[in-house]
Formats: sequence, structure tokens, C-alpha cells
Amino acid sequence: MVSQGAGALLKQLVSEGVSPWLSAQDPQEFDAGVRYPTLGAHFHNALAPAGSTLAQLRRACDLLLPVFEAGRGMVGQVSVPVSPHRAHDAKALGAAARALHRSVARPNALVRIPMTPAGLEAMTDCLAEGIGVHAAMVFSDERYAEVLDAYVAGLERSLSCGRPLGDAPMVASFPVGLFDAAVDARLDELGVGPRHEVRGAAGLAVARRMYRLREERLSGDWWRVLRANGAPQPRLLWGTGADGGVGALVGWNTALALSVDTLEAAALKPELSGDTLLNADAEATCALRALERLGVPARGVAAALETAELARLQRGWGIRTGSGLASAPGTGCSSAPAAELP
Repeated sequence: MVSQGAGALLKQLVSEGVSPWLSAQDPQEFDAGVRYPTLGAHFHNALAPAGSTLAQLRRACDLLLPVFEAGRGMVGQVSVPVSPHRAHDAKALGAAARALHRSVARPNALVRIPMTPAGLEAMTDCLAEGIGVHAAMVFSDERYAEVLDAYVAGLERSLSCGRPLGDAPMVASFPVGLFDAAVDARLDELGVGPRHEVRGAAGLAVARRMYRLREERLSGDWWRVLRANGAPQPRLLWGTGADGGVGALVGWNTALALSVDTLEAAALKPELSGDTLLNADAEATCALRALERLGVPARGVAAALETAELARLQRGWGIRTGSGLASAPGTGCSSAPAAELP
């Protein structure tokens, strides 16, 4: 259950075009959230942590299926993770994603794939076969451009095979809070003061550049052709930090990953002040240039984060799933604790 204030905040987010995703640190927390009205009435999508049982995944999908059907596949989704041990092998990653999707056997399940170069290829293959994808670990607008290219390539192949394009939605996630923490750590090393204007600005700046890039791509003629054939618009999913920052990440056709605790903390702060992403890319570019002048290039932070986060997930996978690799192809189904970022 969520408080009245938190529920009001969720409704306000939805009215601003922001879809809330339930984020849980472990299968026990996820299981507690997989019940009405927390999931379904309050949260319209869910991020399943590694270690969730197949029964938990199916129960979450089933609870959100009415939302999925009413929203024509744009909401009501459940993201389920593929083993990170396969992140550098496109064929193995694709095979694992297919096996996972078959095991869950629900139309609103998205396979969560890390966006390494191999992950980009696997995502294209999945989309071409009508499997929805959550593109995870996107740490830069350059990588997001590659994600959009892979998305269109998958849709093109699907269209050429006569498959309905609406069967393969794609959401790409950027952990804003994690990026800001990594930038702040580098600023600490450089002796930059805690009140400097660049602190806490990097994640939002990258998010704004991603948003602008998506809007540019969606205005193209070829996208209009795909859209006319039923292609769902790609959605951006932001991950907040522990202290929230919900009001800074508001834009149409986006999403926010929130734990119940983060939501409750955000509900105690001032109300939302409207769209913070549209037409803000110039300001974002200035912020990132200021960081680079201080010796903290965003590209370097993104590259380091991709390596570090993938290593962290791989180290923890055995603990979370009860084995070095998933017991079933691509799955992490057990009751072991887990912690995943969107």
C-alpha cells in the first residue's frame, strides 16, 4: 500500500505523461509489491529483480495484464532480467532471452538485456521475432543512439516478415542517480566543492540529451512509416537516486523507476512543476561541457559505469540466483536476494 500523498503524486506523474515502474531491491520486496493496489492501480509497470521465481514473474504479469490490454501494450509491462554472464555473446544472449520469454509465457513480459555491443545485436534479433525488450545499462546519449538504431533495425526485419510491430515494445533505461553518484565521486577526487553548480546536474543533462535525440528520431519520415504499421513509440525509463529527484525527470512518454520508499519520500517534497526535459538540450550541453572543463567527461563516466555495473551484476548473479549461471536458460529464478538497477 502507498500513502494518500504518494498516490496523488503517482496520479500527477501519469497526467504529465510519466509512467511509474515499481522497483524492488530483492524478490521478497518484489513479492510484497505484487498485489493490488500497489501494482496495477498505483504502479503500472514493474522491474523484477534477479532471483524472482517464475511464479512471481507470472503473477506480476497477470496482475498487470488488464493495464497492458487497456493501454494497448504501452503500459502494464514487467521487465525480467537475462543473465549478465552472456552480455558479450550476442548469440547466447539472444538464445537466453528467447528461452526466458518462453518460460514466462506472458505477452507483457519484456526481456531485460544489458546494452553492450552484443546486447544491441541480441535486442535487434528479439524485436525482429516479436519479443519486447528492456534495454538496460544505457549510460550515454551515444549509446542510446545505437539503441534506437537497433530498435528500428529490429522493427524493419519484423515488418519484412509480416509480424505485427505492436508485439515488440522497447523501453530503454538510464540510471540517473547512479550516474550522478559516479560524477560526484570524481568531483570529490578533484577537490570540487560540494556546492558547485555542476553537482547533481550531470544525470539530468544526459537524460535531456537522450530525450532530445528520441524526439529527433521520431520526427523522421521512416519512423512515420513504421508508426503507421503499428510500431510502438520507444520509451525512456529513468532510475532515480535514493534521495528521489522525481520532479526533475518529467517529460511526455517517459517512465520512472521508483521503490515505494523513494515514492513516499518524494511525496513529502513540493509538487511537480511541469515538463523538465523538452527543449532543454542546450542547457544540458552547457552542463556537460562545464563538467568536461573540470576534468570529468561524460563519455568517460559512462564507459567506466558500463564496465563496473556489468561486473557487479555478474559477481552478484550467483548469489541472487543460487548458482554461477541461471539454472534455466536466461533466467534467475530462485528466492535468493537480488539488487538490480534499471
